[in-house]
Amino acid sequence: MKYFVLLCDGMSDYRIESLGNKTIIEYANTSNFDFLAKNGKCGFIKTTPDGMYPGSDICNLSIFGYDPTKYYTGRSPIEAASIGINLGEKDFAFRCNFVTLADNYTVMEDFTAHHIDNYSAKRLISKLQDYFSSEGLEFYPGVGYRNLLVIRDAEFNLKTTPPHDIIGKKIDSFIPQGDGSGKINHIMNRAIDILKSENSSANAIWLWGEGRKPSLPNFKDLYGVDGSVIAAVDLIRGIGRLAGLEVIDVPGVTGFIDTNFEGKARYAVESLKNKDYVFVHVEAPDESGHMGRTDLKIQAVENINNIMLPIIIEGLKQFGEFRILITPDHPTPISLRTHAAELVPAIIYGTSVEPDENMFYSEFIKPSFIINEGYKIADFFINSRSI
Repeated sequence: MKYFVLLCDGMSDYRIESLGNKTIIEYANTSNFDFLAKNGKCGFIKTTPDGMYPGSDICNLSIFGYDPTKYYTGRSPIEAASIGINLGEKDFAFRCNFVTLADNYTVMEDFTAHHIDNYSAKRLISKLQDYFSSEGLEFYPGVGYRNLLVIRDAEFNLKTTPPHDIIGKKIDSFIPQGDGSGKINHIMNRAIDILKSENSSANAIWLWGEGRKPSLPNFKDLYGVDGSVIAAVDLIRGIGRLAGLEVIDVPGVTGFIDTNFEGKARYAVESLKNKDYVFVHVEAPDESGHMGRTDLKIQAVENINNIMLPIIIEGLKQFGEFRILITPDHPTPISLRTHAAELVPAIIYGTSVEPDENMFYSEFIKPSFIINEGYKIADFFINSRSI
């Protein structure tokens, strides 16, 4: 049996008046999603445990099959694992976003520095590293605006806020607070001065998502299958590495609407010739939701439907027995421009999956299953003899 997980980050949404009171999924061309829903089973997954923030880190851990209440230590340590940063037991990692601040550096204008390109971001990270290296700070480039800071042999007990949660808001209520916050805020303030001369959309950094080194049980030991991960973003690649899964590089992946949708699908199908499981992450719906761009989110969903799903559905036929799980990790509603801690609609299609009454895929499916402890979806999907 081959297992294909397609994670459409932030795809679910609320009804939107300008779309005739339909959600993005209901409004967009989702003919291939609908085919899978009609011929498979639909249900809901609770990806965010009670009391936890509905971040992509927590929600994707759930879909991978890891209980966030047990294994989550912070977002940035997972991303650090993705790019091979070795964290000691007393080291802290932080996500370092390049951002654009407005109104004399008082308002979060854009949490991506208007989607700063990789080349520019790496150049600016190098400049920060040169400046702060004498203080023992380690800046590492990631993908675009998503970068990392590592502080060795440190102790923090902080409350930080994701910058995508405060778009258009004054930042003074959201700067890091708690033990060690003085050091972190000092770094952020000095970075503003360093970046002033660069004439770049990235006029500041935002530090958040801090944590210590995590440890995950091997995926194959837990679920009995060996597999791969395909993603542009370090967060998902990091989970894959920590889980002992192969991380596959696909040319042209960006984590945005211009990503290589076709390449992701083709590489994923090809990977199943040597593995039994693949987890494919698509970031574009989430980014569009954070931007409040209805048009881009529709385009992202339609690119998945029109470009990826035909390749996946046809490609899996060569393996005889297979299953597909399609799900968001969390909603990123256009009206909120951030994540919501709500159940997400999922489709399971394939071998030994009996179709239910659903004819279309949307946030309003009639559930044939509800996974209230989200991490149990992996066992349900992989090990259930029939669904």
